Amino acid sequence: MSDFLTTFLPFLSLIGTIIICIILEAFDMDHRIFAPVTIIGGLLSLYCIIIGIDSGITYVFGNAADLFDLSRTTGLFVIDNFSRFFAIIFLIVLLLVSTSSIDYMNSERNVGIYYILLVFATIGMLLVAAANDLLVLFVAWELGSIPVYTLAAFQKTRAETSESALKLFLIGAMSSAFILFGISLVYGIAGTTSIDGVITSFADTKSYSPFHLLALMFLLVGFGYKIAAVPFHAWAVDVYQGTPTTITTFLAAGSKALGFVAVFRIIVAGLTEIDIIWGYLFALLAILTMTLGNVVALVQENIKRMLAYSSIAHAGYILIALAAVTSSPISSVIGNLNFSVAEFSIAAAEMHILTHALMKIVAFTAVIVIAFSIHSEKIEDYVGLRKKHPWLTFGLTIALLSLLGVPPLAGFVSKILLFFAAIYANLIWLAIIGIINSAISIFYYIRVIKLMIIDTPLEERDDVAVIPVERVTPFTIPLSYQLSIGISVLLIIVIGILPGPFLEFALSAAENLLSP
Repeated sequence: MSDFLTTFLPFLSLIGTIIICIILEAFDMDHRIFAPVTIIGGLLSLYCIIIGIDSGITYVFGNAADLFDLSRTTGLFVIDNFSRFFAIIFLIVLLLVSTSSIDYMNSERNVGIYYILLVFATIGMLLVAAANDLLVLFVAWELGSIPVYTLAAFQKTRAETSESALKLFLIGAMSSAFILFGISLVYGIAGTTSIDGVITSFADTKSYSPFHLLALMFLLVGFGYKIAAVPFHAWAVDVYQGTPTTITTFLAAGSKALGFVAVFRIIVAGLTEIDIIWGYLFALLAILTMTLGNVVALVQENIKRMLAYSSIAHAGYILIALAAVTSSPISSVIGNLNFSVAEFSIAAAEMHILTHALMKIVAFTAVIVIAFSIHSEKIEDYVGLRKKHPWLTFGLTIALLSLLGVPPLAGFVSKILLFFAAIYANLIWLAIIGIINSAISIFYYIRVIKLMIIDTPLEERDDVAVIPVERVTPFTIPLSYQLSIGISVLLIIVIGILPGPFLEFALSAAENLLSP
């Protein structure tokens, strides 16, 4: 019974949350009740996943005759520590975005639909993390993506929101087309859509044809759009700026992780047996992505655009780990450590995906509050913010320093792990380029921190003729934003100081992914 609960209850609790929200919406209940219902359902799901950690690997839905037989060794879904690790990330994002949405969506209509779509998208993300079949993964991918397209257009009165939602939908549709065509080629080559069967088929490099490479390239391009890797990144900046900021948070923290979990499930697990040329391809993508993201972020004047380019750069850092996986997959890490380079590299990527999600939740939630307070998203208007919102300034500073990689914060730990993954894979030059890119990012992160903490506030300067009234009007930060920022900042500090348990879990997840 316990195995059944830890396997199915995380999904059933979210489905139950959707049903309850639909009933409440049908009876036109007070919109303030939807957020607590969503948070309770998310917490129950998260609890069931946490208690199931290290409970082994379970295959689900093998065939119609024994649909709920948990003793099978094959199935459409696999519940292991890899799927649990990403499920925890997706649920944390759901919980914190739902919390910050309490006040953000307070004046909107159809709030119940908003939370229903959030939960639907989260269920899709959880299913992608557990998918063990290409077609199942694609269906789950669409379930995790289509609600986000709708959420991006939720504030229909804003012209820029409609434009961003349309861009997101068109790019998403094109991405899905690439993925589906890649899956069709894979099926034609391997004769199966089972991920285990496909990996076995593609591991035989002697039988390779141009169609093998074409199939992998289509999949890589499709997933590349979702993770906003260069040269598939152009949509991300405009979409991040134009969509409602809570959905921008969901995109930056959740949807980006969705893209990487699909890459891990399909491409990386299969490429660990394939030619080293894929390692150099990922290395090239990593260099282009993190360099473009960091360099272009230097000249941004809008905080959301700056954070968008920062997200692109961090996708490049994660790609360093993928380069390490495919360059030196089976060699052991130096020292007395009993895991391979591939396992360490995937664990490093998992850690950075987790920490990046937390950092972006803090950053974008802070942007929401500041925009309500001073009615501006321009970086130059953040001058002297410490005087008006000292604790908000502290939270945003912690997030930016962690994104930069300053110890002892979580971003420092995950970046160090990524660079060591490259070193262990004999890609020292790639680690050096990553460090140089981190140095470039100092300028735009520290610029914001300097404006907030060091520079003199507008209301105290003699050279400002007219001070906008919103600069001096008191603004009380609602509790929902305080909770979202406070919990995320606490996790950033805890992971930075005590990374051991998180890294051990990530290594276990990587081992499950790569195990035959």
